[in-house]
Amino acid sequence: MASPPTMGAAPTNTYTQPGASGTVREDLANIIWRIDPDETPFVSSLQRVGAKQILTEWLLQTLNTAQDVPQPEGFTAVISPAVKPARLSNVCQIFARTVAVSGTLRNVDIPGGEDEYNRQLVLRGLELKRDLELVATGNVVKAATDPRHMAGLQTWSAAANTVVGAGGTAGTADGTTAIVPGTAYDLTLNAVNTVTQAIWQAGAKPTLAIMSGNIKNYFATLAQGGTANPIVAQNIVQASPEGEMTIQGSVDVYRTNFGTLQLAPDRFMPAHVIEVITPDYVELAPLPNRDMVQSQLAVTGDNTQGMCIFEGTLRVMAPLAFGFVAGLNQ
Repeated sequence: MASPPTMGAAPTNTYTQPGASGTVREDLANIIWRIDPDETPFVSSLQRVGAKQILTEWLLQTLNTAQDVPQPEGFTAVISPAVKPARLSNVCQIFARTVAVSGTLRNVDIPGGEDEYNRQLVLRGLELKRDLELVATGNVVKAATDPRHMAGLQTWSAAANTVVGAGGTAGTADGTTAIVPGTAYDLTLNAVNTVTQAIWQAGAKPTLAIMSGNIKNYFATLAQGGTANPIVAQNIVQASPEGEMTIQGSVDVYRTNFGTLQLAPDRFMPAHVIEVITPDYVELAPLPNRDMVQSQLAVTGDNTQGMCIFEGTLRVMAPLAFGFVAGLNQ
């Protein structure tokens, strides 16, 4: 059977779409899509307990070391020495994102059908949340001079709870000393177990470990076992729990000898480190009326200006309740 003939070109003066480009409606979806992520596993897991001053302080009580001291019958009391609480502090940092939208843009028809100024304020708030996650999980020490900087979680590290690689050093558990990574090394489950045991030995029970996507991906390979890794694969359980700790769509649960850790990938935390966390011993401390507050600025012309503000700090009540596997190749 013969194929149908190929038709000829349109007749002269036929009115076609290219020639009518100025009169044909555009096909623009009435929604503005966004792919940039805004999950913040660490900050989202914290209790918010407000600060009252830009320098917020708290006391950490420790106990005398356990000892075996038999006492004589009929002894005369000798007063045991008191342990003075340690006074710790952190500094409130100001986070800000601003926006300005022209009067015209606020009144023309744009996709999404909402006020562009309000939409931009929402976006600035999401960006501010990501900024806070980056700083809170960071390795920058506190600074009281303006512009103030709060101490990130890594600066509360202690030598007993930190694996840093050969030649590296941990912090001094007070927000004044950053971790200095040593020779880079590949992650091992033994390193995670060492840190978790140290936290348990200090009296805490860690439940959360946050890490970059690269480390999270590498962690999964450690479940394969074999001669190079004696930890059996059953220690890692794939799970998608719903509840208080549902931070991502799915998380891994790693069962150590000293508790179960939920492994959460964090897009905004520093690379090459795992932070093992006991959420009960850390708080986000915003100043009053400074917790992700939106406000409109003064009119300076034919535009609307606004900003989103957070001012607060991280209150790490017991530094030994946290551990770090730092200086990784991953």
